[in-house]
Amino acid sequence: MPRKTVLATGVFDLLHLGHLRFLEESKKTGGPHSKLVVVVARDKTVRRRKGRGPIVPEDQRRELVAALRVVDRAILGREEIDLLGILKEVNPDIVCVGYDQDEIRAAVTRLVRREGLPVRVVRIRRFGPIGFNSSSKLKSRIAKAVSAS
Repeated sequence: MPRKTVLATGVFDLLHLGHLRFLEESKKTGGPHSKLVVVVARDKTVRRRKGRGPIVPEDQRRELVAALRVVDRAILGREEIDLLGILKEVNPDIVCVGYDQDEIRAAVTRLVRREGLPVRVVRIRRFGPIGFNSSSKLKSRIAKAVSAS
């Protein structure tokens, strides 16, 4: 059985347990011995999509993601969003998106169909309501702690 390549993407600002669970589940979708390649969003892309930049700079976010045991390779996204370029570079069998990445899921699905690529797009569920499973919750909690002190 050939080794499958799984592609996952995200910002990964203020790395937390939800990120780790997302990446672990992503890798599992490829089966045993799969390879997980993670595309970390560029600062410029985050600013354009969310209206504000990340707290942790892109090179550090990429390095932190790369250090996770579950990740085989972490790369920075393109300066200008180029889904097809990334798909051609990584050549994944599966693309995993987070529970809150509907726009990305739709765009990748359209692109895969249009280009006739043999790529499965999989949505990974949200992990638990308890704890820090979102960077936004984490940032909010930090802001409250700082203002209370």
